[in-house]
Amino acid sequence: MRLTAKLMSQPLLLGIVCWPALVFAQSPITVEQALTNCKKLYPSEFESKKRLACFDSINTAVEVAKETSLIENATVEEANIDLANAKAAPPIALEKVRPKLTYLERKWRLTSQGDWSISDFETYKSNYLLVTNTNNTNDIPQTPSYINNENRNLDDQDLRFQLSLKTEMMNNIPLIRELPFVTSSRIWAAYTQQSNWQVFDAEASRPLRENVYEPELVLSLGIDNEVDGEKKRYIPRMMNVGLVHQSNGRSIPTSRSWNRLYLESGWELSDTLSLMVRPWWRIPESEEDDNPDIEKFMGYGDMTVRWEDRKRKNAATLLLRNNLRGDNKGFAQLDLQRQVMNNPYLKLHLMASTGYGATLLDYNHSQTIFGMGISLGE
Repeated sequence: MRLTAKLMSQPLLLGIVCWPALVFAQSPITVEQALTNCKKLYPSEFESKKRLACFDSINTAVEVAKETSLIENATVEEANIDLANAKAAPPIALEKVRPKLTYLERKWRLTSQGDWSISDFETYKSNYLLVTNTNNTNDIPQTPSYINNENRNLDDQDLRFQLSLKTEMMNNIPLIRELPFVTSSRIWAAYTQQSNWQVFDAEASRPLRENVYEPELVLSLGIDNEVDGEKKRYIPRMMNVGLVHQSNGRSIPTSRSWNRLYLESGWELSDTLSLMVRPWWRIPESEEDDNPDIEKFMGYGDMTVRWEDRKRKNAATLLLRNNLRGDNKGFAQLDLQRQVMNNPYLKLHLMASTGYGATLLDYNHSQTIFGMGISLGE
């Protein structure tokens, strides 16, 4: 969408900062091309000051447009300068450009240090509202620590909803930013809460079956995966080191909790396909361990494969876990999202899962669940 009308309200300012547009007024060019033209206009080493002034004026034009909300979510490299009508007022027009970033670059802000504070929040995991149905309710949850004889007589349908947010606490971290191949460094604080509500069980007064609380601290590093200007798909694009606590806040005998340290690596297999692998180590508990055999069912890590189309209207995510033992206890979940009503943030969401650990209380209980609803964000 052209923004000439907004720029006309500042003709004097734009006339001062955008004079290179008058010099190169032939056809629409990118900022990179404008920089090249500056070099051609002042080729001599004795004209270096004029060349730098030319560079600065191009960048200033872009920044002025950003400050007046004429460009949103665009980097300097992605901003296009329209010089087709340079002789008419206004001399320059800027187009809003959607950044072409991969999923990992968007999710973890791997391309720049950014300008964030702890009061800024964005989505972390999926934020959704789903109606789910299970083939095998966990009516009497038990662990080796706690023998439970109370039959909850659960309904096989839940209203499942999840809230998951993260905020940046620090970026451009000293020492880490000097490491080779590191392009960005950030510390994130995250919080995820999943709730399963027996809203359809009127006879039992619609109880909340379980809440799962998951605070998290993540050190995220962007990794340079380019060699001689070409992306190498076998080199990770990001690496995360995380500390996560997960518990359901219940009292004995249905209390469940554990703490983990993990190392997560992310690869961009293509512009639309990404792979995340996350092995973890459980921090040992005291003698009063709610679920001493949780690793036997939840395993020692997970793997996530995510695909999206080029227009970001459709996405599919596959999560896999396995205990890597002879008894082969695992879990798989497939999430499908499709944009609805031309709203990039509102998605139709379908979910199917099977295996152990659909929730923390069900860590040692196998079931198959189908769900349908809506989700917000990615």
